[in-house]
Amino acid sequence: MTASSSTSSLSAGLVLPTRVRPRPVAHDELLALAERVDAGSGWGELWVPDSLLALPYLDSGVLLAALAARTRRVRLGVGCLASLGFRHPVTVVRQWADLDALSGGRVQLVACPGNASGAAVERELAVFRLTYAEKVERFEEAVRFLREAGRGEITSFHGRLLDIDDLELVPGFVQRPFPIWLAANPSPTAGPVTLDRVLGRVATLADGWMTFNVTPQLLRTRLDRLRDLRAALRPDGDDGPGNFPVCVWLNANVARDGRAARADAVARWGETATRNVTADDLTRIGAIGSPEEAADFVGRLWEAGATHLAVDCLSLDPVRQADTLTELLLPLLPGVRGPAEDQKLPGAGKPVGDGKPLENRG
Repeated sequence: MTASSSTSSLSAGLVLPTRVRPRPVAHDELLALAERVDAGSGWGELWVPDSLLALPYLDSGVLLAALAARTRRVRLGVGCLASLGFRHPVTVVRQWADLDALSGGRVQLVACPGNASGAAVERELAVFRLTYAEKVERFEEAVRFLREAGRGEITSFHGRLLDIDDLELVPGFVQRPFPIWLAANPSPTAGPVTLDRVLGRVATLADGWMTFNVTPQLLRTRLDRLRDLRAALRPDGDDGPGNFPVCVWLNANVARDGRAARADAVARWGETATRNVTADDLTRIGAIGSPEEAADFVGRLWEAGATHLAVDCLSLDPVRQADTLTELLLPLLPGVRGPAEDQKLPGAGKPVGDGKPLENRG
């Protein structure tokens, strides 16, 4: 089964390798890679990860601002803003309104509460003097506030943690309403109560869903449940084709010799593993192997309901692997949107004004 058997289009985005340990990529090299992606016609988005202390990444907001200034075509996303529960929501809305204006309406916010356990997570929570439950509460209220402010009007918001009147953002969001997706990835063994709690948050608060480390069958099952929850919790929502994006954060490594790709991916995983999977799982949940094997896996995700991919190069040399994916994998994905379609992806808010980057406005 290949991606060509699907009747809907797919948007493939590249995750920039912003991890600063153990193999940092220089800033200039990151920006040069972003410019190559932007100049081509296959990739639809550039994605950056986010963490303040728990994971060793470059600051997502600073990098997105640099990307907004150095690119013109691709959309720019964070997946996912795990630090949202630590940040003041007024600061966040100010930053993202300016990012949206600077980029000409090309940014995509994917928010999440972050991991709940682990030594690094516990240290991060201690630094901010929060419990995980308190961080989740702050995250949920921040999403509600961002949704209100993203409508483009003068905003008053009265929550349990934030109380503000007459907030005006100038120049404000270009995309109105501003689209907010949520990342949620329940354990494959999660029971129905946990599953509905996690996916119910997406159903209630989000304009799109990001998930990771899923098989095509698990994606299909979870998406079916999410659609049921949205029908129950947001009966006025429109889940027609293209109206509710589903993005899979996908580990990928491709080589003409599939064995070499798998060996490289396993080596990189051994350096950076933080999620609850083993090296043996990689070929079951990732596009890893020959170009044909990787394209087949993507096709099965597509048929399970994925509309977007955030492709993360699981390689000891991620910049070289990104160029290899561009050369060997993208041509095998005929459903990938071309550059004209990339300008307006499902889930993006309606641009207002002239839609030009901030520096180009008279």
